[in-house]
Amino acid sequence: MRLLFIFLDGVGLGENDPVHNPFATANLPTLAGFTDGRRWLRGLPRIESQTGVFIPTDACLGVDGKPQSATGQATILTGINVPERLGRHYGPRPNRQIAEIIEHDNVISTLKARGADIAFANAFPSTFFESVRRGKRLLSANQLALHTADVRFPDAEALRDGRALSVEFTGEGWRNRFGADGVPILTPFEAGQHLAQLAGQHTLTFFDHWLTDYVGHRGTLQEAVALLETLDGVMAGILDAWDRSEGLVVLTSDHGNIEETGLRGHTYNPIPTLIAGQSWPIFADGLTDLTGITPGILRTLLRDIE
Repeated sequence: MRLLFIFLDGVGLGENDPVHNPFATANLPTLAGFTDGRRWLRGLPRIESQTGVFIPTDACLGVDGKPQSATGQATILTGINVPERLGRHYGPRPNRQIAEIIEHDNVISTLKARGADIAFANAFPSTFFESVRRGKRLLSANQLALHTADVRFPDAEALRDGRALSVEFTGEGWRNRFGADGVPILTPFEAGQHLAQLAGQHTLTFFDHWLTDYVGHRGTLQEAVALLETLDGVMAGILDAWDRSEGLVVLTSDHGNIEETGLRGHTYNPIPTLIAGQSWPIFADGLTDLTGITPGILRTLLRDIE
């Protein structure tokens, strides 16, 4: 069994508002294929099919205040209600208390200790590694979990060699921002196929897509629509290349944001969790909030490892 885990930062299920919510206007046939053709909006129920399930997922976790990245991501990767333990939502980067929770026990470390082959599919520029080394940049909760488990962070050479993808999937961002020669430029569909092929080589492959949160905070509706339509194309490519009898593709988030583009803050909205593959019932059993992600990963993967 293999699992491709796609984390989308800041994606919630909002109102049918074409002025602020890109999900209300974007053309997303692949994503809508899992919800009977219905747009990903607030009020959608859990929708099951033979090859996947869509689950509106609680990110508030019974704690007052708007969900935040550090506590949300830490909850996803530990199964612990981290906001409840802290008494508040916190982010964007982990404080010492959150970091200690992640370092003590997270699903990446658990799988690695049991012999699982874990891959991080994001490429990072040299400036990222230098900033971390100099203490100028704190790792996100996701990154800290992977780092704690000694999972390798791919660099620019890995991107050029096809062993990783850029955060926007296609490579165009690296060309435009870093002037990186030799970086392959892919269509969204090609990027999805490539990501599926990379994930086929590992027990668990983690892809961290934080641009959704960035656009939710700072971008326009048009930018958000374009980003989601790229994601839809990537998902189409993944599913085209993915053997659903041999593994799962899981997509989830930590809190809402992009569904209220222009309002600049996080939301109280549920987040979407999509689980694609024939064994989705194993993963999805009892999943209603972010604490259910880690148990789902362990149920899905440990039975093969052990």
